[in-house]
Amino acid sequence: MEPAAEKVKRTPSCLLLRISDICKVRSVGVAPTVREKLKADGSAAGESSEDGAHLKVHPHQVSDNESLSECSSVRCEEAFIERLLDSISGLKLNYVKFQQALVPYDPEEITIADDRFMSELQETAGLKDLYVNMNKWKNPMYQCYVSSRIQEQQMLAVELQAGMCKRDSEIACLRAELDELERKNMELTEKIGQNASHKERSFAIGMGVSTGMFMEVFELSSKSIHDFAKLVTRWMKLSRWNLGNLTLPIGSSVIYEKRSHKKYAVEAYFACKMLMGDKEDYLSLDAFDYIMSFKDPFDALMKAPTSCFGRFCRAKYLATVPPGMEDSFFGNLDHRSFIQNGGHPKTPFYQAFVTMSRYVWASLAIARSLNPKAEMFHVKNGTEFRSKHMECVPAKITTGEDKACVGFTVMPGFKIGCTVIRCRVYLSMVNARNF
Repeated sequence: MEPAAEKVKRTPSCLLLRISDICKVRSVGVAPTVREKLKADGSAAGESSEDGAHLKVHPHQVSDNESLSECSSVRCEEAFIERLLDSISGLKLNYVKFQQALVPYDPEEITIADDRFMSELQETAGLKDLYVNMNKWKNPMYQCYVSSRIQEQQMLAVELQAGMCKRDSEIACLRAELDELERKNMELTEKIGQNASHKERSFAIGMGVSTGMFMEVFELSSKSIHDFAKLVTRWMKLSRWNLGNLTLPIGSSVIYEKRSHKKYAVEAYFACKMLMGDKEDYLSLDAFDYIMSFKDPFDALMKAPTSCFGRFCRAKYLATVPPGMEDSFFGNLDHRSFIQNGGHPKTPFYQAFVTMSRYVWASLAIARSLNPKAEMFHVKNGTEFRSKHMECVPAKITTGEDKACVGFTVMPGFKIGCTVIRCRVYLSMVNARNF
């Protein structure tokens, strides 16, 4: 009980000292009546303080909660009174400065002093709202109301957080299901492609090679490169590759009409790697009829893994599929290690690669044996588009031919004597744009 009593005893003495200090402030340069009035007010304050000195405080029994609440309430009241007294002191001081500006008469100083006095007066008037709010918070019913509102908002926040976690888990499950469906769709697409390849007619050199035979085989090889590039693009998406930020040595400085058109750069990359840089012993026609007689090209590898076609597949895979791409697709480099050791992994991805490789190998072997030989050609970047020996992809590109130039060659062309197989190019404006 002593702390409460000490607080009650200390408060009036401190406040009375502050009030007496305020009352000591005297105005200057004012009429005697004003001084007398201030003096009378000071004497009245002194009398009241003396009267207050005879008052006695009788402490009463209170509970711990009441004691704590009273202590906090007393602190709030003390702080408020201290602020009120400071404000009154500021008013008296500014009023004295206002009086000083009158003698001698200075209009500018009067205006400044008047503005300061009015500002201080507005701040003092604002203490009324502070006092009202302070008393409102002392009301137990208002405190209960605020506490209940806080609890409601906290419960709502917990419910929203639980809902977000539930939605996140549902999204994760749906994403996993989508990935699984896409993988199954890819496997079905590969099987459909393999079944379709079984129905395709087999080629045999028989009476010899011809330009028509080469054109037919090259068309199949172009389609197989396109299909394999499409398969790789799907694997990229499943492996969370950003096709828009994909950097390849082909098409690095091209303006694409659409972001999805970067798939043509992927196709151009595989076409360039598969159709160029071959050793002569890989392209022998001695085993041509044997290799092309199999419905499934992978069976030809199993029968003769070290044949010229087997060596061609091994060298092309190591040169075409980067280790980083293989690692991102499968999480390891088992394909590469198995192939480097002389094997051919029987996986859907490598089987699709072998299907593409057989037609590429056949077209290159025929091109080498033609008389005159088939000469491959590319179109340099920035070359003006000519429909005589070029065709653009996609077929309905919105960029006008008169303003566009060749961005890169998607599929090379061939010239056999007077016969020209047009190359496929992607048209673009000059200067690159990054997506």
